[in-house]
This record gives sequence, structure tokens and C-alpha cells, in this order.
Amino acid sequence: MGHLHVRRHACAAGVALLATVAAPAEPAAAATVVVDNSTAGRFSASTNWGTSTWNGQRYGADYRFATPYTARSDAAWYKINIPGTGRYTVDVWYPADRGYNNRTPYLVATTSGTQTVHVDQRATGGRWVSLGTFTLAGGDYNAVGVSRWTTGTGEIVADAVRVRTASATPGVSLPVPRSALPRSEYDDPHWSPPPAIDLPVPNGSPAYAVRAGRVSRVNDGSCGRGIILTGADGASYIYCHLLSWSVANGSTVRAGQQIGRTDNTGNSTGPHLHFSIRTGSTWRCPQRFLLAVYDGRTPPAARSLPTSGCAG
Repeated sequence: MGHLHVRRHACAAGVALLATVAAPAEPAAAATVVVDNSTAGRFSASTNWGTSTWNGQRYGADYRFATPYTARSDAAWYKINIPGTGRYTVDVWYPADRGYNNRTPYLVATTSGTQTVHVDQRATGGRWVSLGTFTLAGGDYNAVGVSRWTTGTGEIVADAVRVRTASATPGVSLPVPRSALPRSEYDDPHWSPPPAIDLPVPNGSPAYAVRAGRVSRVNDGSCGRGIILTGADGASYIYCHLLSWSVANGSTVRAGQQIGRTDNTGNSTGPHLHFSIRTGSTWRCPQRFLLAVYDGRTPPAARSLPTSGCAG
């Protein structure tokens, strides 16, 4: 379908530098700011970026697209009014198609420099997808971008971004993007020992540190590529069946930092993240912990979690 998709886009290649579809010129300095590619004065891109309405999963009236280019970034930028310096969660919306890029580079201008997060735009389209939580400076500036500089294949899409104040439960994070799963998935029972939960996310989904701590990589026939995150609370948070690691062995990470990408490695029958919690030698059911994080509540201490009957 990718070749046909390119032909349908071709007529829109020569577009103006700034989108001019009517929209609020100045987003309110609020806890949540959404900028679409057609928000007046808030999106900029070179004429190498085309405009299309072809994919029905788009956020608004249209979206932008470009081919990969490895000579320079040629990024499309979203200008966002950040209320004040602090921790913000950055989400992106894009239509998905098998002809789109499997490593689209999103750029986030943080206080410590620009960070790049790669997203597979062939999957998980038509909804908000979290890039993670970042420290952003207050002000009105180009805060999020989409680069053309990638080794991935397929068209790169720039549609909409959302920046929101980070969860009211600092120091904790869901292990996968919030937009990836409904709340009900975090309440699913896990009947086979040891206690755990299987989160059905597509291959290549980001995996995040649920707490600050130190990372130890594992790679065996059962877990596959995995991570044991020793949290600052002393508990071990285990991730299995990863595609790849995003941090070095022994690294210290913060809550919400991407530590890997999910897959189907090891003893697994389908794409998912196998997540479990252990205190000492005791395995704990993670469902109540994850539900609390999802709801923005302070999660129960790991040692208080049940050891059987794993449901929320």
C-alpha cells in the first residue's frame, strides 16, 4: 500500500512554509496544550513537507508528510507556550499506515538539550502516543519537532502534539505509554506463577522506568531481552520480552525514562511486555501498583502488594 499512498500524496508536495488553517493563534498557558499542524502560527516546515488528507486517522483536517533525508534534519516544528519550567508529558498523534516510517525521529527541546525519541508510525495511529516525560523550560518556543533524518524507511508524518503537566504522582510512571492501553488492561489477572502482568502492546513500543533506580540487563531463554530495575525503594521491577535496550547496563535512570522497546523475545507466544515486581525473593502482583499510577494516586508500597490472586 505504501507505493500507492505516495502517489496519492504527490499532488500536495509544493506547500507554503506555514499552515494557515484557522485555529487559535495563541494557545492558553494551561496545564495541557495541543498544537496541530494546521494551528495558525504554531507549526513551521520547509516546502519539502507536503500536506495530505488521505489517512482518516489524522488528528484534524490534514497532516504533513515528507521522505527521509540523511543529509540534515529539515525538521517540522511545533511552537508551544509552556506555562513554566517543570516536568511535562509529551504526546504525539499521527495516522498509521504500513507505508509510513518505522523510525520517525521526534525531537523534544528539554532543559538539558534536544532529546530524540523514535516512533514506529506503521502502528498505534489515530490516538495519542506518549514520547515520555521531560523537563521543559517555560516560554513560547519550538518545543517539539519531527525530523527527516532517519535510517528508517517510509514516509514521515507530522500531525499533532500535546504537552501536559506531568502526573500528580511524581517519582512513578506507567511501564508503557499511557495512550497504549486502557485502564482495564492494568487490572487483568495473571494466573500462572510467578505473579506478574502481561501488557499487550505492539512490537517496538517504548518501555519506561516505573521508578528511579539502577538498570541491569538480562538475556535468557525465558525472559528474552529484559531489564531488572532496582528501584530506590529497594524493590525489583522486571521487564521481559524486549526488542532492545535503550540504556546501558548499570545505568541510573529516572521514573518515566525510556529503558527499552517491547517485542516478543524469549519464551513468549505474542507481542507484549511481561512486567513483574519482586521484593527480596518474594514475587508481588503489580496490578494495584499500576492502577494507582494510571489513576494518578500514590501507589502502594511494593512490600504491601499481594503475592497471589493477581487482579486489581
